[in-house]
Amino acid sequence: MINMAKISPFRAFRPAVDKVHLVASRSYVSYDEEQLHDKLSNNPYTFIHVINPDYDEPLPTRDGSIDRFVKVRTKFENFVKEGVYVQDEAPCLYVYRQIKSGLDSIGVIAGVHADDYRSGHIKIHEQTLAAREKIFCEYLDTTNFNAEPILLCHNDVPELNAFYQEVMERESAFHFSTTDELEHQLWLLTDPQEMEFVQSLFDQMPALYIADGHHRSASSALLAEKRRAENPTATELPSDFFMAFMIPASGLVIHGYHRLVSTLGEMSVAQFLNAIGERVSVQKLEHKDALPKVGTIDLYIDHAWYRLDFSEEVNLELPDAAWLKQQVLLPILNVQDARTDPRISFEPETTGIDRIVQMVDTGKAACAFILHPVPFDQLKKISDLGESMPPKSTWIEPKLRSGLTIFEFSEPNK
Repeated sequence: MINMAKISPFRAFRPAVDKVHLVASRSYVSYDEEQLHDKLSNNPYTFIHVINPDYDEPLPTRDGSIDRFVKVRTKFENFVKEGVYVQDEAPCLYVYRQIKSGLDSIGVIAGVHADDYRSGHIKIHEQTLAAREKIFCEYLDTTNFNAEPILLCHNDVPELNAFYQEVMERESAFHFSTTDELEHQLWLLTDPQEMEFVQSLFDQMPALYIADGHHRSASSALLAEKRRAENPTATELPSDFFMAFMIPASGLVIHGYHRLVSTLGEMSVAQFLNAIGERVSVQKLEHKDALPKVGTIDLYIDHAWYRLDFSEEVNLELPDAAWLKQQVLLPILNVQDARTDPRISFEPETTGIDRIVQMVDTGKAACAFILHPVPFDQLKKISDLGESMPPKSTWIEPKLRSGLTIFEFSEPNK
């Protein structure tokens, strides 16, 4: 069996216990302008102040600029000086648990090695953009920290799951709820034998799979290369590692992404349906009661539901979204790239079918394709093959908080 190399304990900066529910935030990009204004105006402790340090200044720095990154670092240092953040005295592994609506996700936060990303032990299912990698590498190099862990997934390991159950019986360092109805718990593993036990279990895993954070992983690996080039005699640098939250597959939920088409161009609804029917079985549905199964896609158009059934063609190497592109979007609608074509938009499964139906009925979209979520086994298979999912194939939970644990690159992890 190929070893996973290593995970590493580290000395996290963590919010003061009395402020943690105020500090830890959702990802910055998940807030709209009104929500950001409310958070920044009414909560002096939110981590968003670190990410957006000059929001109230008359001449704010430009997004993505080194000047902005320097201010992010300065704001974080101010939070440390003010006691908002305190660094743990010794390296730890951190067991984190998140609960919402029956989803109970528990795993370990640790440093993972950039070499494992480069060697393919940490597997990807999404291609990254070099320009975004470069910008985020500059951000990491300037701010000198990870504030939100990469979400990695692995096969369930009974010994590890049993250990987590035992940890949950202990008193946690943090236990709080947030306004998005999430419950959060964090435990510190400080005992060397316990840390070695957890590390030994990860050493035996053949692979970890990126569930969320492809660009951040790639940028962290880029930073590791940069700092190694600057320190050629060093055997190991803090920047060789980046922070990740690793959970078993049983704690992961993969939601689907649906496709909306704004216009059929010169085609009528009947012509469009006929064109699809020449390629796949199309059955009109009397009613819509659930998400389609893998190998079928539901089409809503002109106040009616249709089911496209290509289940005989299903294999783990062909996601339903890829089939839709190959058999419908490209040959019938001439959609060359769904990421850039203005006719195509994406809605996560969590939007709800009723909302998508409304968008079609009111003319905001000509039709909608409803897809089944990608099974974890399929995500693994595609990652193992070194292939990529189509854009907007997965919307994954748990969604992690920013600023709950800060991984700094300025000192050895051990």
